[in-house]
Amino acid sequence: MKRCPVCQAGFKDTPECRRCKSDLTDLIALENRAEYIIIQAMQHLKAGNISRARQLCNHSETLQRTEFGAALLGFLDVLAYEEKISAEDMLWQKN
Repeated sequence: MKRCPVCQAGFKDTPECRRCKSDLTDLIALENRAEYIIIQAMQHLKAGNISRARQLCNHSETLQRTEFGAALLGFLDVLAYEEKISAEDMLWQKN
């Protein structure tokens, strides 16, 4: 979060906005949770578990939309599509 969602003041990673004094604790926790989940998604991608990586990335993007999360989700969608096509090709070849 770069700005307070209430007054748009610059944000300094403190639980209270310096200008309007809004409590930002829950929003900070939400951002931290989204970041943790996107890291888990990358770990699943590294392990080759594309389906789980997509689920986690979707969840992270639900909590907080980021450019990185959107790009990762797009990449995972392409991988999942290619994986599906590859599996269908294998089934086609067996018949």
